[in-house]
Amino acid sequence: MKKLVFTLACLVPLLGFTQEHFLGINTSHKTTMLNVDNNPAELVNLSNKVDVSIFHLSVNASNNKINMLDFLDTDKSSEAYESDLLSGDNPFNSTINLKLIGPSIGVRINNWGFGFKYTLNANVSLTDVDPNLIDIIEAEEDLITEIQTNENQRITAIGYQTLDFSVARNIMENETSKLSAGLTLKLLASEAYANGGINELNVSIERENDELYFSNGNASIDFAYAGIFSESFEDYNYSFLGNGIDGLGTDIGFNYQIKNENSKYAYKLNLGLAIKDIGSINIDENARRETYTLAIPETERFNASEFEDVENTEDVIAILEDSPYFTSTDSETTVKVKLPTSLNIYADYQVYGNLFGTVQINQSLVKNSENTVIPNYSTYALIPRYSGKSFEAYLPLSVSTISSFNAGFGLRLGGFFYVGSSSAISAAFSDTIKKADVHLGFRFGIGKSKRTSTTQETSNSEID
Repeated sequence: MKKLVFTLACLVPLLGFTQEHFLGINTSHKTTMLNVDNNPAELVNLSNKVDVSIFHLSVNASNNKINMLDFLDTDKSSEAYESDLLSGDNPFNSTINLKLIGPSIGVRINNWGFGFKYTLNANVSLTDVDPNLIDIIEAEEDLITEIQTNENQRITAIGYQTLDFSVARNIMENETSKLSAGLTLKLLASEAYANGGINELNVSIERENDELYFSNGNASIDFAYAGIFSESFEDYNYSFLGNGIDGLGTDIGFNYQIKNENSKYAYKLNLGLAIKDIGSINIDENARRETYTLAIPETERFNASEFEDVENTEDVIAILEDSPYFTSTDSETTVKVKLPTSLNIYADYQVYGNLFGTVQINQSLVKNSENTVIPNYSTYALIPRYSGKSFEAYLPLSVSTISSFNAGFGLRLGGFFYVGSSSAISAAFSDTIKKADVHLGFRFGIGKSKRTSTTQETSNSEID
């Protein structure tokens, strides 16, 4: 266990799934399958009759204590990082996210839109971890102290794939406005899952001769795993839908547009509302969830250093069940994991000519302290942009419930390629950042553009 917890605390924000992927580009007036991922109702607004995505990739790391620019400082000591963790009274929260949208296609036919996409998701999170506990575990000198927390301290890791089938339709349309609704059905396939939660830990801790002992302690413990984590914490081999379909998810969205008198752009105002990631994964492949109560008498000690050499989840379970201080209260062979449900609201307004402004709210609807949920955090953004036919520049300004304020920058070149980050400007001009991210992608469209005037429309065979 020596240096394990502290190393993990540092690596989680460094590797880096907050949940707002593709911030800035997914509300562009150039409507693609990326907009559909944001709101399925946007399918009927595709800029081309057929939209084909080669890939969209977003990686995102956030935390609330460690300055991520310090990782570039090779002279900074581990003691200095520990000092950052111990700053303030708040628990430590950190999350890394990866989202890869693979091959996808959307088709717009009259008042209907149909789409399909493949997505790979990965997430590792530390939730409400007491920094003092990390400091005690990583201490080298002998000590005696106490820990008392009311939070559920969690570490969660999950990887899963989705096959998404989307449909949308115009509900109402006239000369000045239109209203549409859309639905995405997600077939979920888990790859790996693990969760460790320690709720309301109250314990006396003693470090003696490099061994860590707990005494006079009480807590509720949740430990769950599924898939490859039953065999190893380190080895991972990707396989397409490796464990089969073991869950269903849904996105539901609505879109309202006030049309533009200047037909160069389809709308003057684009409003969207979507509830995303409704549903859960029910994993029974190498799956197990155990809950325990911890009760250690004042006159006895449990050697927590036994966890130092564990290599997989079965090793952890063996230690817990061999100890007289852990009592099993529930055992399940199917692990249920709730998706990170969120409410997404946005408004994109044409300010003047090619200048647009977007307001976007991504509100988490899950309680991160629950052991069965994938942690999620809320983001509130203002995004000014210059948006032309062949070029777009956007400036996402956002506030997150985990990493505070960030400023970023992104570019779209033609209709084909984009690259951006919602934290790039903060990283370049600020001395302290708690978030790092990047997104990029490549796609093309076929067929008549929906957002050009009659004299500017492309032919059905033109690629954009």
